[in-house]
Amino acid sequence: MEKLIQEIVEIIKDYRKEDLGIFYQTEVNEKHVKTWVEQFKEEDREFLLEELLHLLPNSYLTKENTLEILGKEFETLRKDFGYDSVQAFLDETRFLDCQEIEKSQKVFLSFIDEILQEKYDYSINECGNKEIKNWLYLDDILASGGTFREDILEEIKNYGNEKFLASGIRIIASFVILHSWASNNVRYAIDTKLNNRLNNRLKFYRVVEIENNPKISFYNYNPDYNHIYPIKSVLGEEILEFIESAFERNYGMGNEQYAFRDSAYPKAENFFSSAERRIRYENILLEKGFEIIKSIDHLTAPSLRPLGMTPPSYKTLGTGSHFFTWRNISNTCPIVFWWGANDWYPLFPVKNRGNH
Repeated sequence: MEKLIQEIVEIIKDYRKEDLGIFYQTEVNEKHVKTWVEQFKEEDREFLLEELLHLLPNSYLTKENTLEILGKEFETLRKDFGYDSVQAFLDETRFLDCQEIEKSQKVFLSFIDEILQEKYDYSINECGNKEIKNWLYLDDILASGGTFREDILEEIKNYGNEKFLASGIRIIASFVILHSWASNNVRYAIDTKLNNRLNNRLKFYRVVEIENNPKISFYNYNPDYNHIYPIKSVLGEEILEFIESAFERNYGMGNEQYAFRDSAYPKAENFFSSAERRIRYENILLEKGFEIIKSIDHLTAPSLRPLGMTPPSYKTLGTGSHFFTWRNISNTCPIVFWWGANDWYPLFPVKNRGNH
């Protein structure tokens, strides 16, 4: 088990390293990972580490690799939108800055500014010096899509709805982590609000995509389901009943038909080490996450689920994200990874979360 821990540390050792000693006091070392895994049943610990070690190389995003991919994106945008040079694209592009100073968007805008200056001798402040044809929205994650939806609708409202629709301005939405279900839902929500279909005027880009759209169709006929999405079980059914009764609501709950993964999908397992080990891993995280929730004296967040936060009206087990960046972990990930209260020690500690 010690060797497994060492290998995991080697992968995630830069997690919030830049904040260590400033905003963050937890060093990711062997002791840290051991403390976390020893909270699980003894018979599950080695298995959990083995499967986590299999998943992390593809689901933990280091700063170096992420910024390298984001830097290459501008050449992709140039080609996709028919510009002769990246500078010509930037001349007609406005970077949207919608969020408050402590939010992730401003952090990523500063990263992009550094990339532009290094690669193109250009800064964000110089962008958009000609007629604006593109709005570029950048953030770390599109999970439920609520923040992005509201930010974009507010920008359009301030610009003028009719003026925007007539302008032909394109919205380019770039995320480090993008959930496929959310991108579909948010596109529909924006079109509905505008009473107009944006079609190719709204285009999404991402470093990684979480294929979590549960609706099997011609366009989604074999999703990888590269997230935590358990098949039906007695425990799962118990949790759904608990979720429905744990809070007083003035709205109904929906999407229960998508609470469990159809065991026929994915048709081939490409994310976990095997289909059988996937089931065991998912159930371990589900069971322990439920234990954590039941240990909370006063539940105040109706969006809380064992497998991560989700829209409060969803009668599901959680979003189940299993991608992490060097600077943060989404609250849509299973809570065993980030909860920091009720005598639970997180693998990826965060500020101001998991305390209520």
